[in-house]
Amino acid sequence: MSTSIPQDFYFRELDISVKEELLRDYLLFLEESLVGSRRELVEYVLRTTYNGSPTLIMRLKDEKGNPSVELAVQSARKPRVWVIPLKKSLKPEDAENVIRRVELATLYYLESRDVAKACFVLLEKMKLGPERIKEAKRKLVEKLFFGTMFPLFALSLLFAYLLFVFLGVYVFVAMPLFQLLILLFSDKIVEMMCDWRVTRDNRHVYLVCYTMPRTEYNEFMKRYYPRRFEIKRQLYEAMIANNMNLTPEVAAEVFMKHGMIVDNLHKVAIKRINVYGIVSRIFSSLGLPTPRIALLNTAIPNAAATGIGPDVALLTITTGLLMRLDDDEIECVLAHEASHIKNHDPFMLFMLSTGEYLLRLFVFFTFIYIMMNPFVDLIYLLVAFTLLFFIAKFFEARADLEAAFLTGRPSVLARALKKIALRRLLIEKYPRPSFESWLSWDAHPPVSWRIIRLERGSLSMREHPLMASVKDCILGLLSTLGL
Repeated sequence: MSTSIPQDFYFRELDISVKEELLRDYLLFLEESLVGSRRELVEYVLRTTYNGSPTLIMRLKDEKGNPSVELAVQSARKPRVWVIPLKKSLKPEDAENVIRRVELATLYYLESRDVAKACFVLLEKMKLGPERIKEAKRKLVEKLFFGTMFPLFALSLLFAYLLFVFLGVYVFVAMPLFQLLILLFSDKIVEMMCDWRVTRDNRHVYLVCYTMPRTEYNEFMKRYYPRRFEIKRQLYEAMIANNMNLTPEVAAEVFMKHGMIVDNLHKVAIKRINVYGIVSRIFSSLGLPTPRIALLNTAIPNAAATGIGPDVALLTITTGLLMRLDDDEIECVLAHEASHIKNHDPFMLFMLSTGEYLLRLFVFFTFIYIMMNPFVDLIYLLVAFTLLFFIAKFFEARADLEAAFLTGRPSVLARALKKIALRRLLIEKYPRPSFESWLSWDAHPPVSWRIIRLERGSLSMREHPLMASVKDCILGLLSTLGL
């Protein structure tokens, strides 16, 4: 059965590549994902062909049960999506949200169906040995020191409150000084926890990746994880012997010596990234010195800028970020971090959290008869922390705006966020962030909102990017209330 598409429709070719071998089950997964528990809002589903390609067609109903749109998705290397309005009141953003739901389901399909990957990280100059910190400590460092470090400042405020309960007035002066010391030495603390340094003379990072079917990953780890350092040593020696020109063929020889299979299902790929070059280019365009660069060996895709100012800044990049993103996406994410350094965001948020602490100490504690009530005290802390985290979102929104302007590619930063925060998008029910996600104790705005803002925004820099970001965040919060 073949069909045609009416002339009045919204169309987008997704900026996502689906491998040939994954196309067979793509539409079936899409149907199950989009229908799911909302079957009462789906009038019918049918499979057909359009221009010779398999196509899924669904008629969706609104919350009142009336036909709303007809959705058509064509299975292709870059899936094509049509949304055909069935009622005149359908807004363009409603049609766009339907397309975004298809996009998210496609990303999740690729995440769940793609091959498993084991990567060995090599630098031109490196010491081979075990990881410097355990995974639990690594996650703690990422949580407290990554981004603007605001979770660390907020945690110290809570710690100060608990100390006051037990120690009394002696904690009043000690806590701001303790926070300041953490800020001053944050770059040193994080650098000690990282695995490798990237410098002008050690600028490239090599990712030697062995891919396999997901069903084999657990057995692979049991067999080869204890031998990972020996395999890595041999890869490094092979790279040195070939004048830093490590090819997939040479890497495959090393893997096969250890009994690994290399065929159509088990492949070897090498990714060479000029990390220092990317960072240097970004910071020089801002008129800033190239910061110290450290690599943290973790699969979590992330990057962070720490330090009180550009002259002492440390840029930390996880190997997971290098593995997950393309070079242009890496550049956009690091431009976001460069904005934090340029604007002294960690220091500004330190001042913000310290200001709240002093306000609570010298103003609210004056009304001691009110603060003696534990319930009122708890309510104050909840409101204050929620407000502080909401204000912290302004700085993250500004970093997005400035990164988009600096690179000239807001859509690439949006694509990077989709790859980095796929699971968060599923929780947020992309593309409609909830009211709770805006008031969460997270220094970042909802990822859904950040992506939509980048994809809809203009490339021209606004006169006051921070004030524009304050306005955008407030409007984003109000939009969840229908205002």
